[in-house]
Amino acid sequence: MLWLGFALLALVALGFLLWPLLRQRRAESDRKAHDLAVYRAQLDEVAQDLARGALSEGEAAAAKLEIQRRLLRADAASDSSVASPAGRDIRLATMIALVLVPLLGGGLYLALGRPDAAEFNLAQARARAEREAQLRQDTERMIVQLRERLAASPERTDGWLMLGRSLLLTDRPAEAVEAFDRVIALQPGEVEAYALRAEALTLAADGSVTEAAQRDFRAVLERDPQHPGARYYLGLARLQQGDTRGAYDNWYALAADSPADAPWLETVQSRLRELAPRLGIALAQAVPQPKAAEGPGPDQSQVEAAQMMSEAERAEMIRGMVERLAERLKENPDDADGWLRLARAREVLGDVDAAREALRRAVALQPDRVESRMALAFNLAGASVRSRDPLPAEAITEFRAVLQRAPNHAQALWFVGRGAYEAGDKAGAAEHWNRLLALLPPGSPEARELSERIVSLTR
Repeated sequence: MLWLGFALLALVALGFLLWPLLRQRRAESDRKAHDLAVYRAQLDEVAQDLARGALSEGEAAAAKLEIQRRLLRADAASDSSVASPAGRDIRLATMIALVLVPLLGGGLYLALGRPDAAEFNLAQARARAEREAQLRQDTERMIVQLRERLAASPERTDGWLMLGRSLLLTDRPAEAVEAFDRVIALQPGEVEAYALRAEALTLAADGSVTEAAQRDFRAVLERDPQHPGARYYLGLARLQQGDTRGAYDNWYALAADSPADAPWLETVQSRLRELAPRLGIALAQAVPQPKAAEGPGPDQSQVEAAQMMSEAERAEMIRGMVERLAERLKENPDDADGWLRLARAREVLGDVDAAREALRRAVALQPDRVESRMALAFNLAGASVRSRDPLPAEAITEFRAVLQRAPNHAQALWFVGRGAYEAGDKAGAAEHWNRLLALLPPGSPEARELSERIVSLTR
């Protein structure tokens, strides 16, 4: 259908170009017929004048001769203009060019271009629109059901929280604020409700972080000083108030405190690079450098020696360093950092079981250290982290332990929610994934994907 439209447009354009040539030939033909008719009428008039005696024989013969000469000249001139080699060549070349150019252009496009691109994009756009429409319908249906349940049980904070989130997804931030008001009234210490209400207030103000939103974000930081969403939006508020340096400092500190795989880190780094030129900061220094690995590393001579070794020799050298570290830990078993470094080294060498034992020692020495517990949780999860195999129960236990110490840890929220889903606990999955959604940048691909998963829990 699309190509038929292109062909019709090409024919219309070709017709406009050919029309002047065709019109010129018809005009020349009409002029010749007009001239011949005039001269023949003049011959008839000479004959009539001769019959009436208005002209003598000699005058009539002279007049006829002159008219006949004009008649022959007009006929010859018209034929020569139509049939002249130059005129024919110009018209022929023009018509050939007008026909061949579209044909050659279309052929080259078929050979070198992507004639299916427009149709593919159209199909993709339709599929995306259908998915978004289905998601909106499901969300609207869930909102109606939530309102009905809350009318019967208005004391359910989890219901009001989910209602507020759903209203945010459907671009109704003002209504979402009312739902989060109910949550805060029921549970004044609910950090997540303050963060979500502040976000809703910001969205309702077309992205402006209002005074009310700032108060809520500050309340969040009083309860959770490391909350990434509150730190980001308060930086945005400073930028909107003209305090570029203050915004940059806020975001720089947030980027420096964020783990390398934090879902919000890329957004914060992009903001830092955007502000750096305004403050005269080189782009190379705009974002914090990655934290150095813990513990002493090899010196320059060891690095140079390693570069001269074969793969087998280098692997043997690493094993020797690992074994020496293990021996030192026997002498100093209370070195939690040392056990953590040993676990990492064991994993590099592929010795997963030995790495797990080292991680257990590190966790036992520092139970509240999130980094050690996350490493142990991933070790216990193994290949299930990247596959569809269910997460081991022991790994989920460690992820839960992380949340007890860091309630807004993004990865822990995801995996605890996933564990709940795999156990058939959709309410538990929705609870943790909703908390994770509050930490993601609004409108980001990760937020949209997670929103779809949350909505799918209600089906």
